[in-house]
Formats: sequence, C-alpha cells, structure tokens
Amino acid sequence: MWLTVTFTLLLAALVVVLVLQWQRGRNPRALSVAKAAQYVQGTLTIVGISDDQMDPKNAADKNGDRFCTITGTIVGPETNPTEVYGTLVLGPDDPWPQVGDDLPVIYKPQKAVTSWQFGVLPDPQPPAGPGGI
Repeated sequence: MWLTVTFTLLLAALVVVLVLQWQRGRNPRALSVAKAAQYVQGTLTIVGISDDQMDPKNAADKNGDRFCTITGTIVGPETNPTEVYGTLVLGPDDPWPQVGDDLPVIYKPQKAVTSWQFGVLPDPQPPAGPGGI
C-alpha cells in the first residue's frame, strides 16, 4: 500500500517537473546581467540541415513557427571548435537556413557542447551617473 502511494507521488512529481521544463523551453526568458556574465559570444557554422523544408510534417504550428534540425560547429573564445546539433525555431517569414550559414550563439566557457543556445549577449548597460540618467 505505502509503496503504491510513494510510487504514485514520485510519478506525479516527475510529471510536474517535466511540464515545467517544457514550458520554460517554449517560453525562454531574457538573460539577466548576472547570468549573461557567465556566457561568451560565439558563432555556429551550419554543416548539416534537415531537408524536410517542404515536407507537410514540417508545416507551421498554430503560432506560425517551423522547426529545423541542424548540425554545426561552434567557434569562439574559450573553447575549441565544437560539433553540436539542435533545433532552430523559425518564424513564418524566416528563410530556411543553408549549409555554410553562420548563426550567433552563446555558451559557457569550456562547456559549449552542453550549454550553447542561439542568441546574442545583451549590451552591457553603462553605470548610471550620480544624478541617474
């Protein structure tokens, strides 16, 4: 009896964690200044791309987004060239990427393979003067 209750509670907790992770992935938040300081800017050069651009299964979702699987090489400071793959979300008017395209990415130094994501680091905000700006 207790084993069943414990297992059910653990299963329910796992489902809640998975749903929260999925929601966070679908609605990424902007990096805070403190978090952005942990990342460096790099470039992903596309070396492989899914060829299902015209495949009906790759039609836009209800928000107009399309999904493209790519492989590429990240180059940038504090890492060796690193092979990665991932999914690129394209808007309804975004062109389908091509082999050889360079995309901006950010990653943690020496951890590009596990921490990379598409995007650019925000410009650092200049400190406010004595009177505030």
